[in-house]
Amino acid sequence: METQLSFFPVINQIQNSFENAEVSVVAAPSATAIYQLSKGVAEVVPYNFAAPNSPADWANLLGIVRDREFDVAITLTDSWSIALLLWLSGVPTRLGYGSAANNLLLTATVPPSAAAPSYSDLLAPIQITSAPPALSVNVPRSDLTAAESLRQGLGLENGYVLLYPGPTASGTTYPTESWVAILKDFQQRQPGLPLALLQLDGGVAQAAELAAAVPDLKVLRPETPGQTAAMIAAANLLVAVEGYPLGLAIALEVYTVGLLTSREGTLPKSPEGDRLVTLASATGTLADIAPDQVLKKIWSEDA
Repeated sequence: METQLSFFPVINQIQNSFENAEVSVVAAPSATAIYQLSKGVAEVVPYNFAAPNSPADWANLLGIVRDREFDVAITLTDSWSIALLLWLSGVPTRLGYGSAANNLLLTATVPPSAAAPSYSDLLAPIQITSAPPALSVNVPRSDLTAAESLRQGLGLENGYVLLYPGPTASGTTYPTESWVAILKDFQQRQPGLPLALLQLDGGVAQAAELAAAVPDLKVLRPETPGQTAAMIAAANLLVAVEGYPLGLAIALEVYTVGLLTSREGTLPKSPEGDRLVTLASATGTLADIAPDQVLKKIWSEDA
């Protein structure tokens, strides 16, 4: 969901530039829920780009795009099938990054960025050249209420330290023994401050290991991205590996220590008053970030 979250500022740019603009998004089924956190999205259409879609699936998506009579279409892919779909759709302005397919079938392309893209460069052909705004999210009231109920049930009503151990988009996690060292240090220094773990899909096994190793560790299991955002917003501090919870913390201006595989990745633009501190692995492997390095960042000690 990191790509979807990093596209939020672009959606806001479009709406700020064109009065009454309606934005629809086509996203993988697993990523559609994140758009509940964007005020700017009117409709989300599920489509599994990575699956071997049948001609009927492709034709159904083509029909949806044609029926909506869009003025502009933007693609982040360099797929021949998507470029052809947009060409057949009749959308008058079709934008994307330069590739063999896009250069032939889209109306305008921009060079792919060597760095991690901000995606706002795709708007230049439609005369939107202002800097993208900081990432922001809108948490539905229903998710705030549900998250509050979950926190109250675990006794997390007055603040807590929250950790997100992973997995990252590539499936890696920060080692359990390293998390245990960090959490036990917290318990020694701040015995009255509750500790909680954010368990998302793919993190069940490690969550169980940590809960067994660290007494009184609470496990939060949100059911939606909105609940995840609400749980992060209520934390005093988030310690997290790279992933979409890190982006949510930036948007929500929560004090955060982020553990990154490298310094080359680009995080979303922070609002004024940056509350993010990052630690990047010198080897490209999360496990090589020592717990002592993390603790020095947390306690603002000289590294």
